[in-house]
Amino acid sequence: MDKKCRGYLTVEAAFIMPVILFLYLLIILTALFLYCRCAISQDNFLLGMRAAGFSYGEDNYGEVIYGEYESNVWTPDSYVQERLDRKRTSYPFYPAQAGVYQEDGENVWVQAGQKGSKVLIIKNVQKLNPVKIIREGRISGCLK
Repeated sequence: MDKKCRGYLTVEAAFIMPVILFLYLLIILTALFLYCRCAISQDNFLLGMRAAGFSYGEDNYGEVIYGEYESNVWTPDSYVQERLDRKRTSYPFYPAQAGVYQEDGENVWVQAGQKGSKVLIIKNVQKLNPVKIIREGRISGCLK
């Protein structure tokens, strides 16, 4: 009895199929990691923009939380930290771990870590006052 198929393809497939399935899983997990990293980066930038626009109404520009303005408790730091803590649990598989808000006179930095990565996601946003920029443009335009 001479068999034409000896079954060696079945043995090779038993080794190759788990490797292929593992590679598919690796690609899917990498895509999820990158998606979460992009979402955290976008949220950091938006929080930085909002924090850069906050003021107590100085120069007739900025956002004020009026209910808390009277009690003089509100700060951009607490606003950003609260939002970072709330967002921390909303990313699937690779959540944000820690968030830090820093500010100097010209810039706002919002940074967060991500589970599975040692590289921090840092966004730097320049504080701009559009009312002041328009006024300066009008004044310099009138002087010409």
